[in-house]
Amino acid sequence: MKTLDKCPVCAESSFDPFLTCKDYTSSGKVFDIVKCQSCGFTFTNPRPEVKDLWQYYKSEEYISHTDSNKGSLNRLYQLVRKYTLLKKLQLVVKLIGRPGLKHPLTLLDIGCGTGAFLAVCKNAGFSCTGIEPDPDARNLAIKNSWSNVMDETELGNLQPGSFNLISLWHVLEHVPDLNQRIEQVKELLMPTGRVIIAVPNRNSYDAKLYQEFWAAYDLPRHLYHFTPDTIRAIFEKHKMVVDQILPMRFDSFYVSLLSEKYRTGKLNYIKAIYTGIKSNISAIRSGNEFSSQIYILKKI
Repeated sequence: MKTLDKCPVCAESSFDPFLTCKDYTSSGKVFDIVKCQSCGFTFTNPRPEVKDLWQYYKSEEYISHTDSNKGSLNRLYQLVRKYTLLKKLQLVVKLIGRPGLKHPLTLLDIGCGTGAFLAVCKNAGFSCTGIEPDPDARNLAIKNSWSNVMDETELGNLQPGSFNLISLWHVLEHVPDLNQRIEQVKELLMPTGRVIIAVPNRNSYDAKLYQEFWAAYDLPRHLYHFTPDTIRAIFEKHKMVVDQILPMRFDSFYVSLLSEKYRTGKLNYIKAIYTGIKSNISAIRSGNEFSSQIYILKKI
């Protein structure tokens, strides 16, 4: 196990216990989350060594790496994903325009999983590159998207300033060296480019309701547990600024469904729908506190 002695956001070294959560996906082990006394950032500490993290992803429960359709929960995930992929493509077009012969556009999707987002963007005419550390998911991504998909060790070999858009869809919370990855993203982005970051929000209604059973803590795969304030703080360190914050409204329902399963041992669709609606209403009233959120970033 590896223990961080400094906060990734502010570099202070005094932490308070925050939560203890069980890994419901693969190992059944228990892990701790701490909270920085200085800036309030929460992160998994201690966490598995980098060389050991891969084993916590080897489960059919981890849908983004398997494309599994087994069971009602997985089928529901795949159905919703078809709709959200189209919305993601619309967002990309809104941010950087449509590609054409005189207007080629390059997109890098870090943590592309099995390549669903890459495939949608490739079909729309974008020049797509994917990064995926898991070899099984990477092979599926190459097959599914007909794109150039590489291991994350190849990030350093990509041409600096060569991408109009870089996306990390529920990926930043998994990255062992947070500051190094943000600096790599900034280096690869064109001066006028945009970065899309999607992460869970521990300030959301459903996070506060479910506490240690909240599925989006997802220990130990999720190493960091963000809020809008901590996203702003860590990117400002790297001379990047949040331009927009957008909701991911479906996430509250899916996360609540999993959280109910973790808390009670059963899939309670009615309770999950009720909680998802309450979470979204609470987010609208409070402003930018949805279960998961999209952050659009640009260089300062």
